[in-house]
Amino acid sequence: MTEILMRKVEIDDIQLLRYWRNSEHVRTRMVLQDYIGREEQRKWFESLCKKNFYYIYSLASLDVGCVYCKNIDYEKKSFESGIFCGNFDYLNHWINIFACVRMYDFAFNQLGLDRSYATILLNNTAALRLNNHLGYLKIGEIESNVGRFILEK
Repeated sequence: MTEILMRKVEIDDIQLLRYWRNSEHVRTRMVLQDYIGREEQRKWFESLCKKNFYYIYSLASLDVGCVYCKNIDYEKKSFESGIFCGNFDYLNHWINIFACVRMYDFAFNQLGLDRSYATILLNNTAALRLNNHLGYLKIGEIESNVGRFILEK
């Protein structure tokens, strides 16, 4: 059986995340598409607090991508979720769905949250398809090309 791991992002991982995030196949599908420099990445990591959980997911010891829940509001029992597959060879692989489901299990069952929000470019067909399969519903648009979606427990 293939080993699937999820590990919390640590300081030693941030340049890998930066490399992935700046990759054309990731950056062009994100709402924020600016190139991220080394110093920006370091500051981002230092700004993380207990309201953000970022995990790298791996398949058979190969790092594949990053899944996260951030901006957690324990009072409203909500969070914002996201994923990006940094390893181009795994873009349409089942491991990405698995990583999402594991993150939702963590957020809903261990953190006690009830709803997840996602912000997605409306031309990002892969993310729209994934979120549709996961059960997200569109609740509006932030801008003409950026949708807001919700998944409830």
